Amino acid sequence: MLKELIRNKIDIVDNVNDWEEAVRKGAELLIENRCIEPRYVDCIINNIKEKGPYIILGDGMAMSHARPEDGVIKNGITLLKIKNGFDFDEKNRIFLLFTLAAENNDKHQDLMGEIADLLNESEKIKRIMYDELTDLEIYDIILQ
Repeated sequence: MLKELIRNKIDIVDNVNDWEEAVRKGAELLIENRCIEPRYVDCIINNIKEKGPYIILGDGMAMSHARPEDGVIKNGITLLKIKNGFDFDEKNRIFLLFTLAAENNDKHQDLMGEIADLLNESEKIKRIMYDELTDLEIYDIILQ
């Protein structure tokens, strides 16, 4: 499911100013593809402000998400690569931000499992994170 949902939803930027800009930028393709309502992004940002950095996956990666009832229209996932990274906080520099939209808890768990499988492939992740790649090259790495 991950491979189908992330197709044409990979974006690459040089920089972002802060985590809030990264979350907004990471969700743009979900909004454009009518996977989420704009209010979903506001819920993610409010959740981070209230609960702290729950989206940090470690080792330069994060995954922003909120609840299905917060504005999910259909399942979707994006990947935002920030070439120069940004400091989420004093401990975490983020280079890859996944943004997840799941219609229900079962889909959420399925997608989280597929993302976890990808993240366990450290060579793929290192290439995606640090190599100079296009969005199509990143997609090809995910497909492998």
